[in-house]
Amino acid sequence: MVVSSILTSAAALRSKYLTATAYNNSLTTKRTAVVVGATSGIGRAISHRLAEQGYTVIAVGRSRPGRDEAIVKTLEDKSAQSASNLSLPKETPLPRHEFRPCDAFCLSEVDACAKSILQDHPVLDALILTQGMATIQGFTATVPEGNDEKITLHYWSRIAMTNALLPSLRKSQMKKGAVVLTVLSGGVHSPFLAYEKDPELKTQYSIQNAANMAGFYNDLAFDHMARQPANEGINFVHAAPGFVNTNWGTEMPWYIRSVVRAIQPLGRSASDCAEYMTCPTVLASDAGDPLPSIGKGNNEKGIIVMGPNGEPAKLTSMHTTEANNFVWNVTSDVLDRAGIQLIN
Repeated sequence: MVVSSILTSAAALRSKYLTATAYNNSLTTKRTAVVVGATSGIGRAISHRLAEQGYTVIAVGRSRPGRDEAIVKTLEDKSAQSASNLSLPKETPLPRHEFRPCDAFCLSEVDACAKSILQDHPVLDALILTQGMATIQGFTATVPEGNDEKITLHYWSRIAMTNALLPSLRKSQMKKGAVVLTVLSGGVHSPFLAYEKDPELKTQYSIQNAANMAGFYNDLAFDHMARQPANEGINFVHAAPGFVNTNWGTEMPWYIRSVVRAIQPLGRSASDCAEYMTCPTVLASDAGDPLPSIGKGNNEKGIIVMGPNGEPAKLTSMHTTEANNFVWNVTSDVLDRAGIQLIN
């Protein structure tokens, strides 16, 4: 049975998967996860959770003076404290965590960062993509590539990072296969109706269109990747985290940000969110447990769509082969302009 918080609390999920045996297995098998957006919010919480599991965590995010070292130190502390809580021997080795600086607004930099990771880590077991922003701005071009900032974080950069890391993910020995988890709006967004007329959202930009485009394109492109024969051993998951108490909305105007801050305590904690995002996916695969049902049927290959409680969710009504191929070609063109070639 798929692990779901409809029946299982975050604490129960943690208890199920965080054991001394599982921690030791992570060490002996050198389980390694890349977490993009690990400097704050859900990405940081997920990186902490995987460090507690004994995974080597490669945290990716923007560099700040003193922050890079602090991120690695916190991950080391999480691993050490977890080993102690699990009553492991003091001589138990700890995973060696890393921080990789990357400005995800720049696709060529994302590609370079991913390739540096690929060179140092020939085998990867999980890729978690959480980079994002919340603004009310209109189309805002990145420099030098000229793509919209929000769409770049929520979509273009996620495909660029995944594309470059596929060779290492394909070599994972996890029982149910490596996991690529894009945390955005799986099962929540609507289809982007203008994908053929305005495929890069340059003429019909709105907050709603940007949100729907990013979610719709994540569904389609990661489904395309999931159906490639070379990626048969990789699970591609598009998840919606739900309402989480993080620093979301930092880029918003003060009058919106103040409202957001007032209601944020009502949201799920980032640490609980990390349990619901990782346990039914990465940790389930590692343990040999089934993952949530695939978006269009239990026996069909393709993307897995997951709700905030780890439950299976649905693709949109416009998720078709034609839309899949169209969006994949658009994505190829955008990445090609940044000097990135999509691999098979």
